[in-house]
Amino acid sequence: MQPYFQEELAKLSKRINRMFLLVNTQLEKSFQSVFSPEFESTEITTQTENRIDKLDTKIDKLCQRIFALAQPVATDLRFIMSSLRIGNEIERIGDIALDIINRSESVRPYQETIEPYQVRELFREVIHLTSRLAEAYANNNHDLATEIMVACNKSTETCKTIFQEIISQMTVKSDVIVIATDLILIIRDLERINNHLENIAESIVFIVEGKRVKHN
Repeated sequence: MQPYFQEELAKLSKRINRMFLLVNTQLEKSFQSVFSPEFESTEITTQTENRIDKLDTKIDKLCQRIFALAQPVATDLRFIMSSLRIGNEIERIGDIALDIINRSESVRPYQETIEPYQVRELFREVIHLTSRLAEAYANNNHDLATEIMVACNKSTETCKTIFQEIISQMTVKSDVIVIATDLILIIRDLERINNHLENIAESIVFIVEGKRVKHN
């Protein structure tokens, strides 16, 4: 049973790492959809989302099998429970990234209008934090996960600041009004991704330290 159990844990870790890779790809595509004038939506983005969803389902079934056959305890139990939660969080990030892609067409032609609000920098920070979280999970690095929690909090505050700036400019700039609704929703999507990233970071800390750290 022990070698089989270790193989199942390794399979679980591998699938989570795969989900991180796929969602990073999807976030890069969503970035391009907003900021690249030549971007064209393709079936690849939908296919990537489907692959993320299928991996999430496979992880659910794998965890159920491990619970049923191995009855894990202590550290292994924390790892399985947290990986299950992380898989669900990544799946939600993938959904949001696809939502941004579907919404981006209305804002893409207005790059000069978008530029002053530093949405590009915010988007890049979100992608960077996702990559660092993948590293933290792969290496059980709770210090890095804790750093990322702080960074996610700052990024969320940036989202709120940008949101308020757009609202204030709507009354004085006609070009902002044209894209305001979709741009605000994209900012809200990035804020939601930050929340999911923070949840993942909490789960990594729980794997290593065995304690829950709830963010505000």
